[in-house]
Amino acid sequence: MPRLRLDAAPSNLMLENRNTMKLTKSTVGVVAQKVQGPSLRPRAVLGDLTKANAVSTNQVKNEQPEEKIKKPAMGIASRKPLQSTNVKKIVPTAAPKAVLCTKKAEPEAYSTKQLPIEDIDLERDNPQLVSYYAKDIYSYLRQLEKSYLIGAQYMDVDGYTIRPTMRTILVDWLIDVHGRFKMLQETLYLSISVMDSFLQVDCRINRRELQLVGLTAMLIAAKFEETWAPEINDFVYMSDKAYTSKDVLAMECRMLQKLDFRLGRPLPLHFLRRNTQAASQILDQVDVLHHTLSKYLMELTLPEYSFCHYLPSQLAAAALCLSLRILDESDTESNELWNHSMVYYSGYTYESLEPLMEKLCGLIAAADVSKFQAVRKKYACSKLYNISTIPHLKSPLVTVLAKRAVAVKN
Repeated sequence: MPRLRLDAAPSNLMLENRNTMKLTKSTVGVVAQKVQGPSLRPRAVLGDLTKANAVSTNQVKNEQPEEKIKKPAMGIASRKPLQSTNVKKIVPTAAPKAVLCTKKAEPEAYSTKQLPIEDIDLERDNPQLVSYYAKDIYSYLRQLEKSYLIGAQYMDVDGYTIRPTMRTILVDWLIDVHGRFKMLQETLYLSISVMDSFLQVDCRINRRELQLVGLTAMLIAAKFEETWAPEINDFVYMSDKAYTSKDVLAMECRMLQKLDFRLGRPLPLHFLRRNTQAASQILDQVDVLHHTLSKYLMELTLPEYSFCHYLPSQLAAAALCLSLRILDESDTESNELWNHSMVYYSGYTYESLEPLMEKLCGLIAAADVSKFQAVRKKYACSKLYNISTIPHLKSPLVTVLAKRAVAVKN
């Protein structure tokens, strides 16, 4: 049904002819017929009311002066004066913006002058770098590693039968097993982390079960990190069938229950990659040799019981800082090598890393004559640039720092 178009009639005609309404074709184009009773024509938006309301409003309008009659009683037109007044009120408040901006800019200018930090997360095109979230991710990892602490002397408990020498033999053997299976580097670090976390909460482990704990820890780490993890029978074969598959499964359940399935401890490799990325962009001479030497220094600490309590981020920072000094041929000052940007991204100053670097030099000096050569042989291949046999490891710097470590120990 087509909608009728009706124009508003004068108020005096509305009062005289309440029941009839005639509109010419020239005005509307449609002639309205006589209608008995109240009007059934469609109501205009917020303008047309019923007959009773029309009569009451007309009576009020007749009593008011002409100026008020011309003003609309309601509708959209009545909002225009309000809008204009609101705009006039808002304009003066826009003036003090410049004052607020100058106050906020002062701390940024002060901090940038004091600590010139270079942003290494400017490459937005590579989605694998997740540069938008990198700072938040590593800030979270530094908080997370503090919830996976390993005690400095967790074996010094009454009734504890496992000794540090036994742990060293086991870890040296696990490094060989890890190399034969050709698993990821993360799997090795996570295996040692799971093993130490379990040994410090379960004091009932005896000497016979220690190798089973190491095998099971590597099985759990392989399931956590590897795409294709070795089977249980493979680990049983590597143990020379000293244990059965049921023994491995039983130990796996025991370890996971003791650890409450908490296996997400951050690894030194995670922090080393971040530190190396920062050093390669800030320092021009940093290359893959520095990264490989840092990994060699970190793996030297795995069999050592005295290094298991260090935080992964601290160990990674000390390894990279020491590799920068060892491979530096221009005798650069330590503050220039480990500048404000490196302190910012690693979270450690050079002074805080110096005691740990002295201990690392002690490991380097003792690696040639040590009984446990798994790490040294691993990094003596051409694939890893023969990094364990480079002459820089016998430099005067390493000798001096190693002597300091021995003096502090004694």
